Amino acid sequence: MKTLKVNRKIESTRLEIDELQQWLGKEVDIIIREKKPFTEIQSGYSNVAGKLEKYQNEDLMAQENYGWGKAVREKHGNR
Repeated sequence: MKTLKVNRKIESTRLEIDELQQWLGKEVDIIIREKKPFTEIQSGYSNVAGKLEKYQNEDLMAQENYGWGKAVREKHGNR
């Protein structure tokens, strides 16, 4: 089953969507869903900010910049 997502601001009751060419003559479901404004979406995340702070490890933070290289060397060795 193919799906299509089109992001548009509706200015009229008549929609012209060029991407629908491949579905001409076929039965389809069309679902219209209103997007939430950005402020509503963003406010849901404000409650989780800083929740993982109690798990921070100062010793490991110094090694973060070298983590990727270290992991690659451990897995593949020096070639």
